[in-house]
Amino acid sequence: MELVERNGPLGALERMLTRTATGQGGVTLVTGGMATGKTELLREFTGNAARSGTLVLSATGSRAEQSLPLGVMCQIVHGPAFPDIPVPSLSAVDEVPWDEVDPDPAVVGPHDAPVIREMCGALLTAAKHRTVVVWIDDIQFVDSATLRVLLYLRRRMTTAPILLVMSGWAQRRQTWPSFRAEITRQPHDHIKLAPLSLDGVGELITERLDGPAATRLSPGCHQLSGGNPLLINALLDDVTDRDLAPGVAYGQAVLTCLHRAGPQLHAVASAAALLGEHITPALVGQLVCEPLDEVLPALDFLNCAGVFDQMTFRHPVAATTVLDSMRPDDRSRMHLMAAKLLHQKGVGALEIARHLVAADVAREPWAVALLCEAAERALSDDEVTWAGQCLRLALRDCDDSRRDEIAKSLARVEWRVNPAAAALHMTSLMNGTPAGRDAVTLARHALWQGDKSAAVAALSAVTDTQAADELRLVYEWQYGSQEGLPARQGSSTPWVQVGKKLAGLMIKGRSVEVAAGAEHILQSCQLADTTLEIIVSAVIALCYADKPDKAAFWCDTLSDEADRCNATTWQAVLCAARADVALRQGDLAMAEAQANTALQLLPPDGWGVLIGLPRATLLLAYTGMGRTDAAAEVLRQFVPDRMSDTVIGLRFLHARGHYYLATDRALAALDDFQTCDRQMREWNVDVPALVPAHSDLAQAYLRLDQRKVARDLVSRQLERPRAISSRTRGTALRVLAATSELRQRPQLLMEAIEDLHNCGDRLELARALIDLSEAHQELGEFSRARMHARRAAAEAKACRAEPLSKMLSHGGCFEPKDQRLETEGVPPLSGAERRVATLAARGYSNREIGRMLYITVSTVEQHLTRVYRKLNVGSRADLPVGLLLSRVTVKGVQ
Repeated sequence: MELVERNGPLGALERMLTRTATGQGGVTLVTGGMATGKTELLREFTGNAARSGTLVLSATGSRAEQSLPLGVMCQIVHGPAFPDIPVPSLSAVDEVPWDEVDPDPAVVGPHDAPVIREMCGALLTAAKHRTVVVWIDDIQFVDSATLRVLLYLRRRMTTAPILLVMSGWAQRRQTWPSFRAEITRQPHDHIKLAPLSLDGVGELITERLDGPAATRLSPGCHQLSGGNPLLINALLDDVTDRDLAPGVAYGQAVLTCLHRAGPQLHAVASAAALLGEHITPALVGQLVCEPLDEVLPALDFLNCAGVFDQMTFRHPVAATTVLDSMRPDDRSRMHLMAAKLLHQKGVGALEIARHLVAADVAREPWAVALLCEAAERALSDDEVTWAGQCLRLALRDCDDSRRDEIAKSLARVEWRVNPAAAALHMTSLMNGTPAGRDAVTLARHALWQGDKSAAVAALSAVTDTQAADELRLVYEWQYGSQEGLPARQGSSTPWVQVGKKLAGLMIKGRSVEVAAGAEHILQSCQLADTTLEIIVSAVIALCYADKPDKAAFWCDTLSDEADRCNATTWQAVLCAARADVALRQGDLAMAEAQANTALQLLPPDGWGVLIGLPRATLLLAYTGMGRTDAAAEVLRQFVPDRMSDTVIGLRFLHARGHYYLATDRALAALDDFQTCDRQMREWNVDVPALVPAHSDLAQAYLRLDQRKVARDLVSRQLERPRAISSRTRGTALRVLAATSELRQRPQLLMEAIEDLHNCGDRLELARALIDLSEAHQELGEFSRARMHARRAAAEAKACRAEPLSKMLSHGGCFEPKDQRLETEGVPPLSGAERRVATLAARGYSNREIGRMLYITVSTVEQHLTRVYRKLNVGSRADLPVGLLLSRVTVKGVQ
């Protein structure tokens, strides 16, 4: 491999060798940070020297052999390159009483002097006929006896052609300071290898990658390696898609550096990785049980090696790899010690708690208290999972005096992630008489589980006015009214006032008032544990009040907020609401996706009685798409018995009834619809927008061929205009048309289509268009039948309502036409032209259009003539489907 930025040092070594060959013995020290290329440099130098006839004798120091006397010298004199000259045998070396020898390498004693003298003599003899280079690598790990030989040789080689080259780490503190002092006391050369510069890093990268890639990656590699070639090559091994991505190779290279450096440096690096941003030399010393004057050189060394930048790892991957390499017991012990030290320094609770959780120990009272504080702070920062971890550890290791208190806190935290897990800690709330915050939590849990009596009891103990009003609204949303709750005297909080408007949905209020109350809640209410159901009820109320677009907007906005808050329970319930909105827009695919997402976010036992909301939506979506097997699977899944006592249970019965209708089980459907009707009347929540029980019953009776009963039921529903939404009215009119004489059907269906246009339900619109097409077909008006069939097909396809598409294809009135205009949209039309064309596309006659728009029949004809010319069509039957999707006010528009 070509040396990078090492030509200067290589040239200096070669000049020293030339001088040595003239009989001037010399000493050269080559120092630098770990893995900065010292060994590669000297291999290149000694290889060139050997090729020129120089005798090269080399050896390497090793931490493992540092206690072996003369181990490195024996590598030289007993190595294959050493000439045939008598040297002390290994047995002679072993016979020296080394335990009686002074370990200081600068001191030669009577016991080791003979061996040292013989080894030094052998080297001097070898230099009589050839120039000799003695290279000792990793001098910092060389045994003291070998150092003694080198000093002995140094004093006797002044006129011998011997070049003594010693390479090792640049260290603030030397292993044998006396050796360093003696070896450098006489003239010597010192080559210091610096880390690679930015240009040097680029040159090294170019050996493996092309020029542009090297230019792009050089700054990052230089910053992450500190110019250390070992780390640079590891970074290049981790390159993915030609981008830097420090990974396994980089982490292992850092570990390699630390293992070579020794256990003390590894311990210091581990302490630094564990302390993170709170690192100080003093804290590191306390963690590794070393004095400060030992820690500072270690930190300095890691900086020189490029592993550290100041006192921190250059990349988190390195810190993580070092921590993972520790034995679990050692890591846990160090985390616990770090927590104690940081606690003494007054560091914040969150930082200390991370060490306690990592140590998995919190037996001392201060640790338990700190974990509880950290959980509160984490929850305020929406770190719900982390708050739960802190409280679970505190609960496990606390004494009995704090167990109930911590269990209550954990129940509140767990609820955001999984209410089923929170239920495990509710027994602590039930001990004694709950009050204050405990009563709120207990009431909330009871409502979620559908335990009506427990909810009423807990609500009676809630003293906070706003919390009480919030919970009462949740109760009303779930059970249809506040009947059964103790009366509240004099409460006039904004919640009560707004709640009365929202309750209009349940007490025959006007849609405008319901929508205004719902939007007021959504604009002023903050998403929280106690407001979740209120917010969802407001979203659904908007949808019931014919504002599905606004409902979808609020759902999406609030879901983003729940996601930011890491509140899985909130996300799940909002997904269920979004699925309901999509269903009421006729978007069956979206309804299915959102309902399934909701059910995946929480386990079934975590939903309580609210599981009926996504399950009912999923059941209706699968039924509408013709996936009856999937719908049957939904019905086989468990739902709690208490759900049947809630409004959500009515929704589920409604959905199941429509599944039964779709699978030709009219009697089973009738039973479910009758149960809905009876319960709604008993609970005084007979609201068609919630569950159109009369329309449902009418459809079941039609299947049983009881038209008069069906007509009476749907007529009764239509007689309540204040309580009926456009969607409910449109559906009812469609059912009424099915019970009416043939000649009456088109007019009723046209009215239904207008209402369904206004509410945005494309699925019900497709059904109405099919019925209208069939009515025209029976009346012999085939052109109109084909026109409405074509538009029904477009709506059914958009909804993914496969059964409706099959009805059209089998009805004999749909002939495929050129769909170009339908897919490309409608060309520019004037406002008047568009209004006339839209009404014509919906099947109205010229006279009816004139009456609706207050214009003459002649004006209608003129507009249509221009429209046909612009759209290049021959008649209203060929008008593009895009017009059908346009909205137009049909009264008083000029």
